[in-house]
Amino acid sequence: MSFANQIALPLRTTWPVSGELRETLYWPCRSNIARAVILMIPGNPGLADFYIDFCTAIHNEFIEHMDIICVSHLGHTRFGDNRGLVYRNKKTYNLEEQVENMISVFDEIDKEYARASTRPKMFLCGHSVGCYFAQKICECRSARIDRVFSLFPAIESIGMTPRGRQLWFLFQPGVRHVLAGVVDMIRWLFPLRIIHAMANASKSLNADNSHLVVDKMLHGPCVNSVLRMAADEMRKISGLNEDFYRKFGHKFVMYYGRNDNWVPLECFEKMRQINTGGKVTLCENNISHAFVTSQSEDMALVMTGMLKDELHIELDKKC
Repeated sequence: MSFANQIALPLRTTWPVSGELRETLYWPCRSNIARAVILMIPGNPGLADFYIDFCTAIHNEFIEHMDIICVSHLGHTRFGDNRGLVYRNKKTYNLEEQVENMISVFDEIDKEYARASTRPKMFLCGHSVGCYFAQKICECRSARIDRVFSLFPAIESIGMTPRGRQLWFLFQPGVRHVLAGVVDMIRWLFPLRIIHAMANASKSLNADNSHLVVDKMLHGPCVNSVLRMAADEMRKISGLNEDFYRKFGHKFVMYYGRNDNWVPLECFEKMRQINTGGKVTLCENNISHAFVTSQSEDMALVMTGMLKDELHIELDKKC
């Protein structure tokens, strides 16, 4: 028996991509011969750890055949490097820089799996604004992508949505710098246990995710990076690329929420008219846009069904 079988997944590492160090989670298949690979692209705030329950539940269903890779957004989190030292990235990145490096992430993954004797299917799975990243990858790498799963896709006019209008002022340069400074002051004034207690008392996240936010994201530079990218989303993600979805929509499986303040119902209705070649579906399970906070297993069950539609015939043939 391999010792690897005794290690809990995901494996955690830091990965240099195009000069940037990426916090990376990896779920390898048990057979060591992947039939499919998923690159999981988080929404904002972009912490890969939020997707552990979701990806683990999916991986458990396809453990013999599927690899899953998830990376945090640049500058959005502090994390330990491969020597166990805390990596402090104080840079902030605009939306184009984030997208450009995510394309490089895909290229590195695709290049590695292209060396396999049988090339696996290459899947992207985006959540929220991660769907915009997936779209941008597909725009320039469509021939190398077999399917894109877009979950609650925030891909148009984010600043004009109900939640965008509600929160836009938090993302402005002066405001976000003040908020980042307040966060650093709180960390300086209060012991960590008090900060954890305050975060738990807010009830906005479950205990595990609350702990993650405090330890990995509640730092001035991280907060500034999260808000900087959000500001770019509001300003730069405007009209839907209709021509793209008419041409490449057949590669997409798109999942919309019924009561989503980031992706209103009219976005679903519009996409259903435009993307007639793909699968555009509306949630029947009352899953929220922020499913990673409390509904990871529910969303994983839906995603598993989507993947079985894509894979079960091929996997049965190759088992």
